[in-house]
Amino acid sequence: MELHNPAPFTVDQVVHALSVLGQEVVADPEYRPDGPTDDDLPELLGGLLGRVELEVATVVDPDDEPPQALAALLEGWRAESDDVSLHRAVLMHRLQRTAFDVGAALGEEEDEDEEDDEPTGPPGVAGSAACALAAADLLAAQAAVDDGHIRRARRALDSVEGFLAQALLTVHLLRLEVRAEEEDDEDEDDEG
Repeated sequence: MELHNPAPFTVDQVVHALSVLGQEVVADPEYRPDGPTDDDLPELLGGLLGRVELEVATVVDPDDEPPQALAALLEGWRAESDDVSLHRAVLMHRLQRTAFDVGAALGEEEDEDEEDDEPTGPPGVAGSAACALAAADLLAAQAAVDDGHIRRARRALDSVEGFLAQALLTVHLLRLEVRAEEEDDEDEDDEG
């Protein structure tokens, strides 16, 4: 799905927004003597996104009853556009980012020698990432069906099945770890 933004952010706008939010952007004068360039835009947007997501995490408690702050957040997000395909694309991107952020957020080291995109790490971490990727691909499959791209839908569904199989395997592996811990606890109780 190709998206088009009629009024894309400029580097200067994002740098200004970060500055207003208390995050000064300092470009390495050796590599960027004139400051950040268009090549830096993805990283700058990531910084802006990170600032916003951290703020949301401190302001919105999804466990509140009723979840008024969460409802207001969703209302504000949805007010940006009523285009269903745009919302779907945003959600797919968010799920993909989440899958790759899970390991980092939980303190897992990335193996730079890994060539595949499959999540690794402890079962709970790998399973969480696999579920996020399965959700993203399931949305992609639905979008492909809606657009009449059956071949693309089949590929996405194959990917969903692979990620779900991986997630189920991680559930099994985590259960084995729990069982082993329980047995260790029982052995310690018997010795005591």
